[in-house]
Amino acid sequence: MNGRKQILVQDDISGVAAGTNIQWRAHTNATVATDGTTATLTLNGKTLQASILNAPSGVSFSTMTADPMPQDPPIPTGEYAENPSNAGVTVLVIETEGGSDLSLQVLLNPQWDGMAASDFVSPPNVPVSEWSVTSHNAS
Repeated sequence: MNGRKQILVQDDISGVAAGTNIQWRAHTNATVATDGTTATLTLNGKTLQASILNAPSGVSFSTMTADPMPQDPPIPTGEYAENPSNAGVTVLVIETEGGSDLSLQVLLNPQWDGMAASDFVSPPNVPVSEWSVTSHNAS
C-alpha cells in the first residue's frame, strides 16, 4: 500500500470462545524494542516501525524467545527429528482473548532513507473479506 512504502498485515478473527487466548506472532532476526502498541525493529542499521492499529483496550506488543511452546506437537521422530536452533530470533507478540469478533491490524513502516513521517498514511479499516487491489488506496 501507499506506493509499496508500507505493509498492512490484518487478521480478522471470529467464532473464538470467550476466555480463549489468541496470539499473533512474527519471527524476526531484528533487535526489537516495544512501547505499548508500537515496536521498533532494527537490523543491519535499518529500522522498521510496527504499529497495532485500532488496538482493543489493553492490547500491546511484547516479545518472547523463539522456543517451542509447551502445547506444540512433539518433534517428529526419524529423519526429521532435528529441531534446529532459533538462536538470534525474537518473536514479536500480540496477545488478547476471544469472545467477540476481532480485527488485528499491524502496520509496518520501513524507515527508508529520505522518507519523513508525513510520507506514511493511515489505512482505512477494511474487512479482509472486502480487500481488493484498490481498497487501501488514498482517497
